Amino acid sequence: MRLIAALLVCLACAAPALAGRVALVMGNGDYIYEKPLRNAANDARDMAERLRAMGFEVFEGIDLTRDQSLRLVQQFSRAMNVDDTALFYFAGHGIQLGSDNYILPVDAEPGTEIDLTKSAIRLQSILRSMESGADTRIVILDACRNNPFLRDRANRSTGESRGLMRMEAGVGSFIAFSTEPGNVAADGAGRNSPFTAALLRHISTPGADIHAVMRAVRADVRDSSNGTQIPWENSALIDEVFLTAAPAPATSTARVPAAIAPAPRHMPRPQGFSETCIEGNYQGGDVRFCASSELTAQGGNSYGPGNLFDGNPATAWVEGVAGTGEGQALSFDFAAPRTVLRLHLQNGYTKSDRTFTRNARVRDLLVTGSTGIETRLRLADSQQWQSFPLPGFANQQWIRLEILSTYPGTHYADTAISGLGFD
Repeated sequence: MRLIAALLVCLACAAPALAGRVALVMGNGDYIYEKPLRNAANDARDMAERLRAMGFEVFEGIDLTRDQSLRLVQQFSRAMNVDDTALFYFAGHGIQLGSDNYILPVDAEPGTEIDLTKSAIRLQSILRSMESGADTRIVILDACRNNPFLRDRANRSTGESRGLMRMEAGVGSFIAFSTEPGNVAADGAGRNSPFTAALLRHISTPGADIHAVMRAVRADVRDSSNGTQIPWENSALIDEVFLTAAPAPATSTARVPAAIAPAPRHMPRPQGFSETCIEGNYQGGDVRFCASSELTAQGGNSYGPGNLFDGNPATAWVEGVAGTGEGQALSFDFAAPRTVLRLHLQNGYTKSDRTFTRNARVRDLLVTGSTGIETRLRLADSQQWQSFPLPGFANQQWIRLEILSTYPGTHYADTAISGLGFD
């Protein structure tokens, strides 16, 4: 069997890590019911990459719904140990509702305070889970951007709310805001927001504790905003907290031994009752590829998962359940952990223009890895190959692609994909 010119999976390069450091990084910019934020996803991806390089085990989520966010928070909470340093970073829309702060998932719907509390995530609940799981907690919120979601009477004239309220930090907690309470922060004109750009410059400064890092960040943001945005913090730390290794005393000649990276935690892959699987050796490793369902062969045509890798656009995998295919999945099981850098996909049944429009195509795709990392992709309704970077998908034992929504077909509800691959 020929499986893949398109399947190019490279071996992982392990980053140096320090034990006892776990991070949850979330970035929401592709909001369904409001204009997107340009930089939130970039901010989160860049922060996750930086934290991994600093030795954190990172749980990363980009453009997550409320349900997806809560699942990722649970995975993060289960990974914490008492002696750990736990860090939560969020980029996106945040809002004060009543006496609490909330972060907004991409499926949050504009409305009154009561409406929003039902579709938002209470920040204090995330902090409480961190307090019960780890002795040292750091929360960093780049979430005070102009917010159009609140539609209460007092906000109708402006269409927005202003910033987050002050949050109390329990002993062992440090909370940093991208701007002072009640103010808003800029999304930024470049790749990153001003706050996250400054944080990326300073967070890995050798020997700088978290307070020194935030002082440097505050100075940079103040200067770049001409004093209109001043990052804020609330700390109840007892000891200094170093996100990178503290330097050895000047009088000491001892060398600090390199830390040993902890083995990543892997979850079992969700499996259906009627999976169809194929196996082979690709790029020096064994791969088992499974489809949760497939359309029954008809008219001399078969629609199994092997069609995704035969290099023939006139063949396709077509899911085989009633409806439009939401919830159906394709999975790669690796014999040894691998790093997946990019997904390549040819959407729909590309046998002809007519066939392409008659069948449904994938619109939104959820990509999940064995370490719990997730990212949501929006596919174009196009017959051309599409490529998507998958930052953070290092050392994965499996990768799963789940169909979340589809572009409807003119004649058939069945959803099709003609080609698939990784590198």
